Amino acid sequence: MVRYPTDTQHAQLDRHFSAVAGRYRRLRDLDLRTARHVAHLLTRLRRAGPLRVLDIGSGTGRYLEAVVQLALAEHGVLCDALACDASPAMLRIGAVGAPARPVGLQRVAGLAELLPFRKAAFDAVVCFNAIHHFDLDGFLRHASRVLRGAGMLIVYTRTREQNQRTVWGELFPHFGERETRLYSAEELQAAVMRVPQFRSVSLRVARWRMETTPARLLRQAMGRCYSTFDFYEPAEFNAALHTFRWRLLMASRTDSQLTVQNDHLVVVARRY
Repeated sequence: MVRYPTDTQHAQLDRHFSAVAGRYRRLRDLDLRTARHVAHLLTRLRRAGPLRVLDIGSGTGRYLEAVVQLALAEHGVLCDALACDASPAMLRIGAVGAPARPVGLQRVAGLAELLPFRKAAFDAVVCFNAIHHFDLDGFLRHASRVLRGAGMLIVYTRTREQNQRTVWGELFPHFGERETRLYSAEELQAAVMRVPQFRSVSLRVARWRMETTPARLLRQAMGRCYSTFDFYEPAEFNAALHTFRWRLLMASRTDSQLTVQNDHLVVVARRY
């Protein structure tokens, strides 16, 4: 299924991420358990010298930073990491707000469907919560091109079904039905297998039950931390936000803390 982003869609996404870049890092949650799993996967690529790791759709680079730090701290694997994103604003904010880290992390603006890197330049290509913004087939072709032989592609995303089961899909009116860009597990697996350079693909559910508060969820919604919120007209969004606030109140009536489900899918493919 081809869902190539049009110029209009690229412009809409650029406006969204330019607007939220300054608050993105503090609004979005980070699945540290999966970052640790990805760091462990990188140990299968041990080689002389640092691993070359490319994060496509990196945003501010927060997931790549976590993976690089964990790979070094827990496995002694040094990474030469590069964050690539279509939004210069996200890259700039990421560079300024990045925590101290033991290795350098470069940042380059570029499209997932037209990566500005030479063939076989990277040992691993990773993508966190961004693949639904891309043309899937174009992204996979370019990922296979920039990966060296025996290199690894790791994609972390939500399926449509998982999105429906999140606190947003369950409590924020129409969130699940407005978000039409997500892929199913079957679509992702089939798309990877269409690329001849990938010799295997595995899918793993990353279960993530997280503790949060109604106040934080409201801040995330009002800060429009998901681009899905851009699919609401202003009046629709305000009405949905009002309902969301009331539903949160009902859900947390006896406890200020909420345990929410935020499952994802991890797709791993190896290149010939």
